Amino acid sequence: MKPYYSSHGITIFLGDCLSILGNLPKATANLFLTDPPYGIDYQNHYTKAVHSKICNDTKGFTYTDWATQAYCLLKENTALFAYTGWSVYGTHYKNLSKAGFTLKEPLIIQKRLSGTSDLYGTFQTNADWLLFAHKGRFKFHKTQLLKNKKAGTIPNKGRKPVPTYKTRMPSCWFGSEYPWSTENPKVTTQYRHPTIKTVELMSWLIQLTTDTNDLVIDPFMGTGTTLVAARQLNRRAIGIEIDKEHCKTTISRLQALGT
Repeated sequence: MKPYYSSHGITIFLGDCLSILGNLPKATANLFLTDPPYGIDYQNHYTKAVHSKICNDTKGFTYTDWATQAYCLLKENTALFAYTGWSVYGTHYKNLSKAGFTLKEPLIIQKRLSGTSDLYGTFQTNADWLLFAHKGRFKFHKTQLLKNKKAGTIPNKGRKPVPTYKTRMPSCWFGSEYPWSTENPKVTTQYRHPTIKTVELMSWLIQLTTDTNDLVIDPFMGTGTTLVAARQLNRRAIGIEIDKEHCKTTISRLQALGT
C-alpha cells in the first residue's frame, strides 16, 4: 500500500479509509482524532460556488465500520475524538459503543455562529459536539494548556496545593481562554472546505492525549488540520482522504511548515 505522501513522520493515503485502515499495523496508534461525515448530506448554502459537498456524506452513513477498525488500530488505554452533529449524536454514540469503545461525556466547544435552513424556529448553532471514547482505561496527560485560577492555594486542610495547570478540564469549552472549534470564513474559503477546524483546537486535543512521537490517525483528513497540529507537536500522524484536491491542500500546508 503506497502512501500518497510521506515526510517528517506524516503519512497521507489517498482513498477510502475503509479499504486502507485494515492494512495498517494493529495496536500501534495512540489517538484517533477525526471529523467524519455525519450522514446528513450537508451543503453550505451560502458558499455553493466555493465549497462542494463532502464526499460520502450521504443519508445513513454509519460510524460502525471505521470505528471497528479504529478500535483494532489503537493501543490499550488510548482515546478517540470524533465530531458529530446533535441530530445524529445518538446513532453515532451507539456505533462507537458497538465497536468496543467505552463512551465518556462528549466535549462541546464554541464555534463561529452558523445558520440553518430554519431561520425562524431554530437556535443559531454556536457549538460543535465531539464524541469522546476510551479503549481500555485512558487517563489525560499533563499539559500546560490552562492555568488553575486558584493555583497554589490549599482548598481544604490536609489537601495538597492546587496545581498550576489544570489536569482535568470541563466538558464545555466556551470563552476567551479556550480555542475555537471552527475556522473563520477567510480560511475556509482559502482551503475550499466548509467545515475546517482550528489547528489550535487539534493541538489541545493532541496534547491532552499523547506524548512526543506518538501516532495520531485521522481517517477523514479533509484539508489536514489534524496533521498540521501533529507535525507542530512532534507527533507522527497518518491521514486518509478520499478527495485528491484536499490531499494536495494538506501537503501544501505541511510543506509551508518547513523542515
